[in-house]
Amino acid sequence: MYLCDHNMKKQPIFLLITAIALLSLPGCKWNTKGGETIDKPSTETETPGVGNDYENEAEQYESADRVIWQKPDLVIQQLGDVDGKVVADLGAGTGYFSRRIAYKGATVIAIDIDPEAIQWMEEQKARFPLELRNRLIIRQAEANDPKLNPNEVDIVLLVNTYSYIQNRVNYFSKLKEAIRAGGTVIIIDFKKKETPFGPSIDERIDVKDVEKELKEAGYSVLAIDEESLDYQYIIKAQRN
Repeated sequence: MYLCDHNMKKQPIFLLITAIALLSLPGCKWNTKGGETIDKPSTETETPGVGNDYENEAEQYESADRVIWQKPDLVIQQLGDVDGKVVADLGAGTGYFSRRIAYKGATVIAIDIDPEAIQWMEEQKARFPLELRNRLIIRQAEANDPKLNPNEVDIVLLVNTYSYIQNRVNYFSKLKEAIRAGGTVIIIDFKKKETPFGPSIDERIDVKDVEKELKEAGYSVLAIDEESLDYQYIIKAQRN
């Protein structure tokens, strides 16, 4: 969505996807320091089949200002060359990253446990050019099962999702079965400190704890970046 590849050959697709994104713009539903949620004006246009509650939530997850603080292009650069690869976007939500990654030439499995998120993504996908639709797979998972097949993916991306997974060591140990040899996991989540917005401090996982849990689950931590994003850290790990 709001795709940024400047390849002239793909320019018509870019313009169409940008237009689609502008029709459904909306950022993130977290508390400010004062404890009040960041509310955006609700749109008058409702997505057929999706309830008003999720419509409002999607509007917040997709807000235009998220591009500024989330730096999606920088995040996607962490994945390396994804052309021809299979990427699982675990906790995809509205497909904020899934659509961007698919545009880069990857097959993307957008995974979420929320049926309304799945429905939202399916309805948005129906508007995309065929080239993009063919590379975007939307899949509903369970809290303890991402519903990935053995050796199905090259890369797993989790943005603002890691802290909500229960029994993480066990979960990520099983997740290795779905990752091909040499495959990687990229985790982006909020730093455990006060930020202008984001989940409460007690809902955040410190970067050192993430590193420890990944090692226990059988991964080698390749890089930890706490500088590139103002409010979040980036961890890159490889399955052993």
